[in-house]
Amino acid sequence: MPPGKTGTKKQDVAEEIARAVGAGRPVAIETVDFNDPARPKTCLEVDFPIVPVNHVAIIEGNAGKPIYQMSKWWARRRSSVFRSTLLAASMKAPADPAQAAKAVWDVYYADHQKKGALRNVKVADIFMGGGTTVVEAARLGMQVWGTDLNPVAWFIVKNELAKVSVDEVNALLEDIEAEVKPQIIPSYVCDCPRGNKGRWTNVPSGRVMDTSFDALTVPREERSQYRYDGPEIIYAFWAKHGPCQVTGCGHRTPVMSSPVMAVKTIAVKVWEDRCRACGKAFDIEEDEARMAPGVPLVIAETEAPFAVLDKKSGVTCPHCGDTRPARLDEDRVLTIDGPRGMTKLGKGKNKKIELSLLVHPQWLAGAPKVGPDGNEYGGSATDSPEATAAWNRERARCMRLVEVRGALPPEVTCPETKVTFSTE
Repeated sequence: MPPGKTGTKKQDVAEEIARAVGAGRPVAIETVDFNDPARPKTCLEVDFPIVPVNHVAIIEGNAGKPIYQMSKWWARRRSSVFRSTLLAASMKAPADPAQAAKAVWDVYYADHQKKGALRNVKVADIFMGGGTTVVEAARLGMQVWGTDLNPVAWFIVKNELAKVSVDEVNALLEDIEAEVKPQIIPSYVCDCPRGNKGRWTNVPSGRVMDTSFDALTVPREERSQYRYDGPEIIYAFWAKHGPCQVTGCGHRTPVMSSPVMAVKTIAVKVWEDRCRACGKAFDIEEDEARMAPGVPLVIAETEAPFAVLDKKSGVTCPHCGDTRPARLDEDRVLTIDGPRGMTKLGKGKNKKIELSLLVHPQWLAGAPKVGPDGNEYGGSATDSPEATAAWNRERARCMRLVEVRGALPPEVTCPETKVTFSTE
């Protein structure tokens, strides 16, 4: 293997980029003495590399750094902006003001701790919040102080900078999971929209429980004896219902301003192709772009024709139904049977697909006050647990969703029920 090559293209590219920007290169920048009233200007007072920093900040916004995942903090600013600002505020401006921004950017990715040029720079953040200023200053090797009136902010930043044993942290998390998970997992069990089902196992005996087993009926002190493997609920949506005020009615109607429950953009790998049978063009997508695979799908008229690659059968033309063999190799190069035999379509490109998940109007119609057994449904804080459980079961029973691919039209027709409803 050639020197400097790691064996995978992704790692080789990352290594080349790091070398090109000087990542980790030890440097010693010249700082200013802030105690000197006649000190020279800093780079920040002269110029700032706003364009490259902005590009980095945009990329960084889609990939949070692990240290800042310690806890959620609202309106957390990009760490790249703080790092570059701290550098620019510490560095002595060059004789040529036009070189100030370049001087900061040239050392942005460098190692500033090894030579300790910034060890005498002191940074105090008296409203530190989530601690981005404090953390980035510490990473540069500066002396830092941080305070905040909010004790949660203090606790978060304290742990962001704490020196801990990874093994001890993992052991603690495992202990917490072993204690808490058996108590709450029965409330998150579900069937996968693709038909996959989970299973319960009695840990002491190793016996797999049958499909009628209900973990919620197991006393809490005994739940640790059971292990669940399978699909779990990711999100739970709550909608308030308003009872009809007409005497004797009490019909409950969901109070929702829009049937749209979720909007998401998914990126998939695609290849442009033309059918060998009918000659019409369409996109081949590597994976199925869905938010809720088990619900009816409506494809907006603005969407281009597409087919999803089937690893076994190949590709089926969305226009005429002709199916052709296709193969995706380990380098993600797609080969497909074309008009002139097997053809390589290359590695494809990324394509963004907009998806919307809507509540069907049949669910929005609500439910009567009283169930078939003559008992009133619950759902409010003053109702009994049994009545509320009956209410939740009724609403889950008639729950219907519709997924829309592409720009959301003003009206959608459910392909399953043929019901047309407004999306506004």
